[in-house]
Amino acid sequence: MRRQLYILAVVASLSITAATVQAETPTEWSAFTESHCVGCHSGESPEGDFSFDRLDFDLSSEETTRRWIRVHDRVVAGEMPPPDEATPDALESAAFTAALAKELVAAETRRGDVVLRRLNRHEYQNTVRDLFQIQITVNGLPDDSSTGGFDTVGEGLAVSAEAMAAYLEAADQVLDAVFGEGAPPRRIRHETNLLEQVDWRGRPQLENQIGKMFRRTDDGLVIFQSGYCPTNLVNFARLRAPAGTYRGTMRVRAVQSDQPVTLRIYGGDTIVNRAERHLVGYYDVAPGQWTTIEFTDRLVEDGGTFQPKCYGTRDTRKDADTWPEPGIEIGDIVIEGPLEEWPPPGRARLLGDLDLETAGRDDAEQILQRLLPLAFRRPIEPTEADAYLELFSSAVADGRSFESALRVSLKAVLCSPDFLFLNEPGTSQISPHALASRLSYFLWSTMPDDELMKLAQDGSLRQSDVLAEQVERLLASPKASAFTENFAGQWLDLREIHFTEPDANLYPEFDELLRISMVQETERFFDEILANDLSLVNFVDSQFSFLNGRLASHYGIEGVDGQAFRKVQLPPDSPRGGLLTQASVLKVTANGTYTSPVLRGAWILENILGQPTPPPPDNVGSIEPDIRGATTIGEQLAKHRDLQSCAACHRQIDPPGFALECFDPIGGYRDEYRTMSPDAQRPKLKQAPFTYAWVRYRIGLPVDATAQMPDGQTIRSIDDFKRILAANPDQLARNLAGKLMTYAMGRKIGFADRRSVDDIVAQTRRQHYGFRSLIHAIVQHPNFHQP
Repeated sequence: MRRQLYILAVVASLSITAATVQAETPTEWSAFTESHCVGCHSGESPEGDFSFDRLDFDLSSEETTRRWIRVHDRVVAGEMPPPDEATPDALESAAFTAALAKELVAAETRRGDVVLRRLNRHEYQNTVRDLFQIQITVNGLPDDSSTGGFDTVGEGLAVSAEAMAAYLEAADQVLDAVFGEGAPPRRIRHETNLLEQVDWRGRPQLENQIGKMFRRTDDGLVIFQSGYCPTNLVNFARLRAPAGTYRGTMRVRAVQSDQPVTLRIYGGDTIVNRAERHLVGYYDVAPGQWTTIEFTDRLVEDGGTFQPKCYGTRDTRKDADTWPEPGIEIGDIVIEGPLEEWPPPGRARLLGDLDLETAGRDDAEQILQRLLPLAFRRPIEPTEADAYLELFSSAVADGRSFESALRVSLKAVLCSPDFLFLNEPGTSQISPHALASRLSYFLWSTMPDDELMKLAQDGSLRQSDVLAEQVERLLASPKASAFTENFAGQWLDLREIHFTEPDANLYPEFDELLRISMVQETERFFDEILANDLSLVNFVDSQFSFLNGRLASHYGIEGVDGQAFRKVQLPPDSPRGGLLTQASVLKVTANGTYTSPVLRGAWILENILGQPTPPPPDNVGSIEPDIRGATTIGEQLAKHRDLQSCAACHRQIDPPGFALECFDPIGGYRDEYRTMSPDAQRPKLKQAPFTYAWVRYRIGLPVDATAQMPDGQTIRSIDDFKRILAANPDQLARNLAGKLMTYAMGRKIGFADRRSVDDIVAQTRRQHYGFRSLIHAIVQHPNFHQP
């Protein structure tokens, strides 16, 4: 069965590709290029390393097509031929680009690659959750490849033998969660106190630290530690609590402070850190009166526990009884769970009130007839369940119980191409059920619900007004958080927030809460623009953002305290506003030690303006940072711009990158670089805020964040750059439309789609460039309904 399932999945993932035909060379191409291009772009050292000598006209090649698209775009933009060369008249250029565009569109149409799209890891997780109404974390699925910037593109979602084996294992995990254990899980209500924790010898665990790290009180323990803090609930760990969701309460109050003090809680293997460990949350603890913090958390492995500790406080290791700094008093603690229902809702959804002891083939058939239309997200043929029913019968014949035999059939369903792939049949239009799935996976990253399936079944989902209502309903649902997490997470590279760890010597103020806050700001900002159909211009220049106290302090904005995020009107003199000044974007476009205008500039061109740059020539090395701070990045890049093969691209890349040089690798505003050179000036700051780490860096050379755009506009500050970007909303809309279409339809948007993108931008322009309006325009456009 494994072999059959693997073959089915691999066959389903193959491309259905139309035969390509080599295009004949139009006379307009050769006449124009010979007159205006070949003189500079030929020979051993062609301008921009682009040579017509090495460029043929076989548009069945994607790379050749890409290069001719580049020619088309440079001529349309008026960048080629350059002003100092003999330029063709407008009619000649128009004739050339029109003929070239016609051939490029025809070539893409002939290529016509259609690849069945597999569910990615996130979609698989969400789909089994909604199919069976279970809470589960599926482990072991392979990482998904990114194509065109997203992991929803069919071209990058092939199935290997290893991936198919992982899906077989994943199916077992899902079915274990659906059927549950043979008996209800052991329920726990654990009442404890930090003073009651005992070590493996049965001795009070924290006794030898009382008076040193901790202060004993009548109600519990005062803790001061933000660093090492052995306050793990070891008594709860010894219970070997089963995996599941737990509710916890802690009685707490801040001491020696007139402001709230922050408590953070970790869950999982907090003792030896050999298994899964995670953050539960950060909480503001008010001074004075006792309050109760409540949290709900899922322990994904048996035997997990919890650990409370302070945040942003100064540690003490020897004199807790007289320590004058703020701390938190923790009294009684209660942990109870697992909270999941028994029997699992997924079991009842699958089996109903069936008696497994007397159930037989007819009952298995009814279960499969109910499940398959949901799992395959479409109506099934009358005999489509037969193959799965035969697997059940074979298992029964081998002596298996009804439940065990049914699991064999269900495992085959979960590994079927009809479940793992989004099949979108149709010639000019995909089927109504495929449309329901395309919409649902676009905005929810999961299967369509009953309402969408019903509208697909009666055919009304194709109606414009019904489709608009469904877009609004889906965006209003809590499930739409998956759109923010998965689309924004990839468009803005928020998923890469952990990829680099800032140098602790250069950026001692960086910590976990700042990293978490960075991403939350951007996600809440994205949600606000979407929810209120605000103009896309806000993505590059806004008067507001979403901040908590930690992030506001990082930005130098006063009047925002506590861990709760809120919408904040930015001060008139603040450099913040828009995505490019948010710490999340500034961090993922740096490497943790230094910033590169090249990396940030290329990121802006690709992600914000939709103008990806070609890779650098092979013979050009990268810029190595001057860690002693003796030369600026501008001086180093000037050498690159002096190289003829680099100048053309760097004229486009460098100005946006330099506009962001006033922000360091963790998104802080700066006037000077930081350096570790011992000869440089020491800063006045001795300890970093929040972490209290000793400051070891020195003050380096001043930052120069000025630049000149290719069209001659001068950037003197980040505000100038934001105004330049905001002045061209069509470009912002065109870029975002292309990325949304790629994400939604599971294929790369090419040259042939440009007219469709222009139509969508025109529709969005009439709606004042509203972000929500853009999504409606995409869903209503014929392209969204085509295979």
